[in-house]
Amino acid sequence: MTEPESVQLREQIEGIRAGIREVSHDLSNRVGVLRMAVYYLQATEPEQEKRAQYYKMMNESLDKAETGLRHLRSLVDLSPIAETPRPPTEDPPSGS
Repeated sequence: MTEPESVQLREQIEGIRAGIREVSHDLSNRVGVLRMAVYYLQATEPEQEKRAQYYKMMNESLDKAETGLRHLRSLVDLSPIAETPRPPTEDPPSGS
């Protein structure tokens, strides 16, 4: 691997790590919101309007979590890394 390729690979890896940290942080926040909403709904008997607000908040958190997961999936779908040529391998001896 040449030096420029090595630098590019390190930059891609650092970009992936930064993206994973960002998504992980956001998912942790979403889980916190969901736990709080579930706790509130279980611990109290809120009015219909308040319940509707909490369900809406839970749906929005789930939507944001799905967006984060899509972002995470896009980080692992990096064509340049996947297309890095591999050294040729020897063919196994034939049985003939």
